[in-house]
Amino acid sequence: MRRRALKWTLAIGALFVIYMSTELFLMYQVKPTIYSTAKRWAAHAPEIEAYGQKWAYVDTVDIGTSTLTKFTEGEGPYKEQMYYFPGRPVRPAFIFVHKTGTEYYKYHLPTFIFFHGV
Repeated sequence: MRRRALKWTLAIGALFVIYMSTELFLMYQVKPTIYSTAKRWAAHAPEIEAYGQKWAYVDTVDIGTSTLTKFTEGEGPYKEQMYYFPGRPVRPAFIFVHKTGTEYYKYHLPTFIFFHGV
């Protein structure tokens, strides 16, 4: 009986260690996921970079009459076309790249946490 309990305890402990290792690895792996890359390709959206990191494509949005602020921290070929909604102190939550009219490509800095996908 003790042996069986010890085996189950070790098995659960090993699964917990594997899960936490995966969680930490994925949490600090800050780059666009395969899904957002495929979605960006389908929308023919450009790949953008800011603060030394690639940002993940979210969607094409119509901002209507809202006003965006010019984003000056951008890098790469699209740095002159980046905008954001002001209000966040350190870095913007989303960056927008102009498409046509009032439509913009919307990007965010990706962080993938394992348990949110389960």
